[in-house]
Amino acid sequence: MEKINNWDKIEAKGMDDFKSLEAGAYKCKIMKAEEYTNTQTGNKSLKVMVDIVDGKFKDYFTEKYKNDTREDKKWDNNACKYLGLADTGLPFLKGFITCVENSNNGYKWDWDETKLKGKIIGCVFRYEEYEKQDGTKGIKTKLAQFRSVDKLSEVDQEKLYSVKLLNGKYMSIDDYYENKDETTPGDPFNELGDVVEITNDILD
Repeated sequence: MEKINNWDKIEAKGMDDFKSLEAGAYKCKIMKAEEYTNTQTGNKSLKVMVDIVDGKFKDYFTEKYKNDTREDKKWDNNACKYLGLADTGLPFLKGFITCVENSNNGYKWDWDETKLKGKIIGCVFRYEEYEKQDGTKGIKTKLAQFRSVDKLSEVDQEKLYSVKLLNGKYMSIDDYYENKDETTPGDPFNELGDVVEITNDILD
């Protein structure tokens, strides 16, 4: 193998530097919120992107974004949620807004989604099963629900540490790995393909 130029100056990055995100109920900050239109269906939604603000996973998704060396940087879709703006999606939208109002003293929703940036919100991250491109199954730690910050302690712990299967049922994380050992929660190689496009202003 031919020696690579500037090898001694290249910063080493590897699995020793990566912390897998654990399922949990986290205090988060809204990084960006914008109206989004699905190009295939035309359906509109409020796209909300978040990051964790305290504890050992503070700034977890911001660091992943900063360390993404690809030219077209992506924000991890596991920290993003789409809230429908019509029909059955409206109760969930109102639930989200209620959680934001309850978590930010003095804030009142005025239909300007740009003002949501920087607001505090409670977020529940759970393990979810998904199908990989090669047809095998893996699990990821994904934003599942919003909560008022003062209600995070009330999250169902049994369901929190369970895996939501593709069929909609739940299985404990221990039972899941007893039957399958193909992947681990938060495997960075599995998560690279599950992203949404953003612009650098999310970190402003």
